[in-house]
Amino acid sequence: MHKPKTFEDFPHFTVGALRRGTTSTTGYTRFELDGTFDQDIDQIDPQWFWLLLSENECLCATLQSLDKETLTAVLTCDVRDEPSVLGQTLFYLSPRWQAYHVWMVLDPAWGWVKKRFQGANAVAEDYDTGETSVVDGRDVRVWTKLELIGGREGASRHYPARDQTLPPSSEPRQVPGGWGHEHCDLCKTHIDAGALGYCDPGGRWMCEKCYERYVMQRDLAFVDEL
Repeated sequence: MHKPKTFEDFPHFTVGALRRGTTSTTGYTRFELDGTFDQDIDQIDPQWFWLLLSENECLCATLQSLDKETLTAVLTCDVRDEPSVLGQTLFYLSPRWQAYHVWMVLDPAWGWVKKRFQGANAVAEDYDTGETSVVDGRDVRVWTKLELIGGREGASRHYPARDQTLPPSSEPRQVPGGWGHEHCDLCKTHIDAGALGYCDPGGRWMCEKCYERYVMQRDLAFVDEL
């Protein structure tokens, strides 16, 4: 029988010391975390990564130093309030994923609803990037920004404009049914208009295959398989 991947299967970081640093004008304080990883992380990103505290909390951490032999490390994070992590074991998640990807799989009260994607209206606006790119064998300088109407905040897509005439029209125009597909939030496959999928209260979509494979089994193996 397949054993679901859980938090306990993620690389662990145990915090041995916590030091307060300076506070920025925006109200964020830098904290240093001394601790030890329980295993070597070959592809650890020195820029940033997630440390998961529980099933709904996380820190965005940056690697300052790592001893490859002892696996001791110094990390930093910028937060408004001092994190209660001293002596705690945190779970490493690659920056390839967002922390909410873990929550949406594990939380039985996340609010997934099976429904058929109907397509949605959008607003299109052309803009000039000032630089020419080659896309599918043609020169592209003018792009079209497509924004979802009445959907999740910030949802937009960018395509090469059909008309590459300069200057482009800056007038926004409604495109009925222009939002013709969604992407599965895990595997990124298209969920086309008329297809079934699962939608959460925030307007995120998941395909049937990922829902059955990961959400129904509360399995975090998507971090390795996708």
